[in-house]
Amino acid sequence: MRQLLKVNLTRRFNFTVLIAIFLFSFLWFMDASLVRAASSPTFPSCQATIFEKPGDWAHYENGSHEILGLGRQEGKDDVYSLVSGNFLQCFCPLEGTAGIQTNWWNIERADITEAETDALIFQGWTFIDNASSWNLFPETYLARNVEFSCNEPEPSPTPTVTLTPTPTVTVTPTPTVTPTPGPEPEKPHCVGLSASPTEGTASLTVRFTGSGFDKNGPILEYEFDFGDSSGFQPQIWKQKEAEAGHRYEYAGTFVASLKVKDQGGTWRDGGGDCRKTIVVRGRPQVLTASTPSQLPAAGTGVISLLGIVPVGYYIYKRFRLE
Repeated sequence: MRQLLKVNLTRRFNFTVLIAIFLFSFLWFMDASLVRAASSPTFPSCQATIFEKPGDWAHYENGSHEILGLGRQEGKDDVYSLVSGNFLQCFCPLEGTAGIQTNWWNIERADITEAETDALIFQGWTFIDNASSWNLFPETYLARNVEFSCNEPEPSPTPTVTLTPTPTVTVTPTPTVTPTPGPEPEKPHCVGLSASPTEGTASLTVRFTGSGFDKNGPILEYEFDFGDSSGFQPQIWKQKEAEAGHRYEYAGTFVASLKVKDQGGTWRDGGGDCRKTIVVRGRPQVLTASTPSQLPAAGTGVISLLGIVPVGYYIYKRFRLE
């Protein structure tokens, strides 16, 4: 009897172990399926990108920068904007060549589930609820660091091609046709400057909007010259945005102009297309009546006062505000 009971217990134990192994395998497979369903986007390599162009979102040759998981670090930092709200951050320290590439994945626009997010965090991604403190969009991100070399990659050697000599063939010369020169490629330049309003009464606040062209990418910076520095305002103002405002405190005629910085870091203007004339008029003078210092003497003063009344009535009718 004891032997039979022992056999039954052993069978039950083995069956329980098999059930546990099956459940563990099933849960592992489901978790792996979630991870595969939330595959991250492909980010470019910082090593190839930083030597082609500076960061279009941010570019610092040196300084102290906040690096994910490492705190403040001294060095060069470039941030590139990618599709779907994603960003690529490339940091090279002052000493050494070991750079940090931070891939910023905008999961709010990717619309992934909470379970997929948890699986990615388990893989090593860092959850950022609001990336505005990192000077990115105020949206939800997953970020992860990878290392890269800050050394410029060496170009691949050009293979040498050995040509097999061919027999010389005598060719009858044909007339040479002079090719017609085609249009030169358009260079980066300032396209235009608009202002609203262009005239008015002091003090006059004017909003300027500039535009530029560069076939290699977006305009990096705008330089507004307002032609005026009244009210302790700067006459020349540089910024990344295409819109700026200025207040003209005094009357006069002012010429505002615009320059744009292209992808190569060169400032470009557009001549008359990027200039606007602002006309500011002075405030209109308001006529006021003066009060006599003392009352006239009795008698003839009454006659004199009656004689003045038509003149005062004329001044009122002539200069009163409608």
